[in-house]
Amino acid sequence: MRVVTIIASVSLVALVGGFLLVAAQSASVSAADVQPRLFAVEITVGAKWDQTKQPHEQALFKEHSANLRRLRELGVLVIGARYSDKGLVVVSANTELEVRTMLDQDPSFKAEVFKYTVHPFGVFYGGTLSPAGSR
Repeated sequence: MRVVTIIASVSLVALVGGFLLVAAQSASVSAADVQPRLFAVEITVGAKWDQTKQPHEQALFKEHSANLRRLRELGVLVIGARYSDKGLVVVSANTELEVRTMLDQDPSFKAEVFKYTVHPFGVFYGGTLSPAGSR
């Protein structure tokens, strides 16, 4: 009877251990497994915008353009456009915090020449842009 109890205990430990291993493997998702999402970033003029100057004459405009170029070269800037008196860029990132971290490197935002707001961007009807995860 003692041998049966030991075998049953060992089997139970192995079974529980197997479940824990599978659960641990399922829970540990690497950064490569996370599908990036799309975010719309609306850019407007900030408190330090000089109304007497054209956009390309604004303080830190060259640095702002360089930051957008950097994001494009990194492959995270999907599209950039202007409409009305606003700018719009769509970026691919894992989280809104990641988007803000990328944008906060732009000195024109730090200096309040421009300001931005971030919104989740869900493509519901693909055209030239595809929904996140199907790129």
